[in-house]
Amino acid sequence: MKYKLFENLKKEWKVDKKIHSVFFEYFGEVIYDGIWVGKDSDIPNIDGIRLDVINGVKELGIGAMRWPGGCCADHYHWKNGIGKERYNRLHPIADPANPVWRNDFGTDEFLRFCELVGAEPVLTVNTATGSPEEFLDWYEYVNGPTNTKYGKMRADNGHAEPYNVKYFGIGNTDENVWHIDYNNPVAYAQTYLKYQTVLREDRKRLYFIGLGLSTRHKLPGWTGKALDHITRNQRDRGPDALSVHHYLGGAKQGGERCGGDVGYTDENYYALLSLLERYQYDIDLHRFIISEHTSPSYPTKICFDEWGAWHPQATFQNNQKQKQTMRDGIFAALALHIFYRNGDIVEFAMETQLCNLLQSLFETDGEKCFKTPTYYVMKLFKEHLGQTPITLLPDDADGYLDTFATVSDDGKRIVVSVVNKHLYDEKSVSFAFKESEWKAERADEVTAADVRAYNTFDEPYKITEKEIKVCGTEIKAPPYSVLRIIFKKV
Repeated sequence: MKYKLFENLKKEWKVDKKIHSVFFEYFGEVIYDGIWVGKDSDIPNIDGIRLDVINGVKELGIGAMRWPGGCCADHYHWKNGIGKERYNRLHPIADPANPVWRNDFGTDEFLRFCELVGAEPVLTVNTATGSPEEFLDWYEYVNGPTNTKYGKMRADNGHAEPYNVKYFGIGNTDENVWHIDYNNPVAYAQTYLKYQTVLREDRKRLYFIGLGLSTRHKLPGWTGKALDHITRNQRDRGPDALSVHHYLGGAKQGGERCGGDVGYTDENYYALLSLLERYQYDIDLHRFIISEHTSPSYPTKICFDEWGAWHPQATFQNNQKQKQTMRDGIFAALALHIFYRNGDIVEFAMETQLCNLLQSLFETDGEKCFKTPTYYVMKLFKEHLGQTPITLLPDDADGYLDTFATVSDDGKRIVVSVVNKHLYDEKSVSFAFKESEWKAERADEVTAADVRAYNTFDEPYKITEKEIKVCGTEIKAPPYSVLRIIFKKV
């Protein structure tokens, strides 16, 4: 397959660094036995956060991290997780790993984690069992000066300077809509406005993420009606972004067609990848809703704040753990390409979750840690972040190849990513440049000897990245592989 690269045919936007973001909450072994080991642990850590995870997140250039949920956000009361004396509480949605809610890891620990890795914090506000006053207190704790009640409390707890948190999610889509405002969009709109009103003076410099359409309630008009009420029929400012959650796979949309995490057929492999068109549908739908129910004077983006493959093996009984094969790496690469292509409106895309649950980046067990195929794909693709998409045209149709290209601000560096979905055929890919001469500086791939291979603690590198050779501007893409090529202008 030959592609023509038009480095001067650019989009008017860049791939936002926050498209490489993550989400985590108090389920399974995500935080405890995952991110958090405690300051006194023999496992290498900084302020209780395990060092290998810190270094790995930094290596990916993660743009934002969302916490405390998810479902847990609408049961989380932040005052339980600050200060020296912290107490376990009943976990309202307890799983085997969390029969009670531990509060060792709270607001200061989360924000310290964000500081260590250079990511923007996104705090999801409790709109289900909390109150606007609790939100105001939390906001004062993270952003208030020390002459306020909670700003002083923050300083007393060791952080004199405000954290300057900008991003707040006003509720969690599934929890708030499904359990509370199932069929009443105006009820959520009124809740949103109450939470916005408590920060009326500071709202102009903050970024609020409101609820988008939930795949649970299946009420297409819900989001538009909520936005009409919030914006007074497009006259006022609404949310700065709409939250979208969507999992695909055998445990969610797709069912038996997708098979399990490891023992899937060839047909199951292709079935899961075919479901990714639903992510494009989600984006197109919310693009339409935004165009019809918000004012152009107040631009509204999409925050795809939970995405990933959810296999039937990931249940509460096993702490929602699943194995990740090369199919999951291909899935991640194709999903990221979708988010990049829609970067004019998709500002956040949050891989779910960070450690030990669903399509995680890391799996940990005591001092042991390995990285997943999703991690290695995101590491390859981070070279796109902050760059401008350019036109990449094939000379023929090949439904098994998926490509994306960006150029740097100075026009001297082009990054191309290629996904070969075919299970058996190698694909030859070459590039013809329209305007000037270019040379391949480096190429890397993520693949495996077997598409059903997966990393383990004993064999952590069955799937990893490796550098490959490029002959001029031509490269070979093995079956079920993900490639990234960096070109420099000669």
